[in-house]
Amino acid sequence: MITRYLQNGLQGKYAHYQTDMLFNGLSWEMAGEKPEGSPHSVWELLFHMNYWQDFILAEMHEEKTESPEDLSESWPSSPFPSNEKEYTDAVTQFLKSLGRATQQASKDSLEEGLDGRKRTSADLLMVLINHNSYHAGQVVFARKLIGAWPPPDAEEKEE
Repeated sequence: MITRYLQNGLQGKYAHYQTDMLFNGLSWEMAGEKPEGSPHSVWELLFHMNYWQDFILAEMHEEKTESPEDLSESWPSSPFPSNEKEYTDAVTQFLKSLGRATQQASKDSLEEGLDGRKRTSADLLMVLINHNSYHAGQVVFARKLIGAWPPPDAEEKEE
């Protein structure tokens, strides 16, 4: 039961637009547009989501991680990517890491403490689900404000 719940949460199933399709059909130039009234561009949100998704996955694999001294480190220095490759690489990174998290959700050891702590893989996956869901909403909102929603290859779902 917990496996299906975590996998559905990571994919946005039954909650919001599919997480793995958030960036479909968005050019790198449009990803850098910071809409009036929005605190972030899609690029900034993607960068931030990648930062914490990879951080959480490293913790799950018991790699040495340290929270940044300044949380601004988890945001890019510019609201727009420097070129198309930087943007497409970031989208690819997001999708690969999301796939790794979804695979992690199917493991039997979800309720075992990590590195001698009470925190479990299931706990970390819930943090990731909540974080990605929050920012997925911001991505959709920013895309609507710049006229890039819904993605051209998908029908808009009820949100």
